Amino acid sequence: NGALPFSSILCGMYLLTRFRTRSRESGEVTVSSISDKFSEVAVLEVPKGSAVVLQPRALEGVVQKRGESMRITKHWRLFSLHAWLTLQLRYLVFHGPCRLIVHGCRGIKLEPGDSGRMVNESATLGFCANLKYSITRCETFWSYFFGKESLFNDNFEGSPGVFICEETPEGNSGGILG
Repeated sequence: NGALPFSSILCGMYLLTRFRTRSRESGEVTVSSISDKFSEVAVLEVPKGSAVVLQPRALEGVVQKRGESMRITKHWRLFSLHAWLTLQLRYLVFHGPCRLIVHGCRGIKLEPGDSGRMVNESATLGFCANLKYSITRCETFWSYFFGKESLFNDNFEGSPGVFICEETPEGNSGGILG
C-alpha cells in the first residue's frame, strides 16, 4: 500500500503481485500455501459502507472490482491501558467494498459477536469495526510466564457483527519471551 509504506513493510505486505483481467468479466485465481501444510485460506466479503479490523499477518490478498476503491485506515490507541497491555497500539481498518483473502491455521471461523464471546488472543484475526472489543485476564501469571497459556483473552460483543479467528492459533501460547 503506497499510503502506508512503513506499515506495509512491517506487516509483510510488500513485493505483492497485482492481477488484472483483460475483460470486465471475472477471472479466476487459486491461492494456497506451499510451505505451511496447516494454513487455510478464506475469502471475506466486506460490503460498501462496512469496515473490518484485521491483523495484517492474516492478510493474503485483496480482490476489488475495477472502479471501486477500498480504503485502509490506521487507528492509534496510545492512551489506552488495554492497548499497552496487549501491545496492540495500532489497528488497521479495511473499508469496503472489497474481498479480503485471509489465512489461518487449520481453518478460519466467523463467529457472531451478539452474545458476547471470549477467544484466545493469539487466535484472533479480526473483527467488524462496530463490535465492542476488550480483553479479559484468563490465566495465572505463572502459566503465562512459563509459556503455557496466554494471559489475556479477547472479548467481543455487540450486534450486528462478527469476529474472525483461527481454528488453532499458530502464534505463541504466551510467556514473557514468547
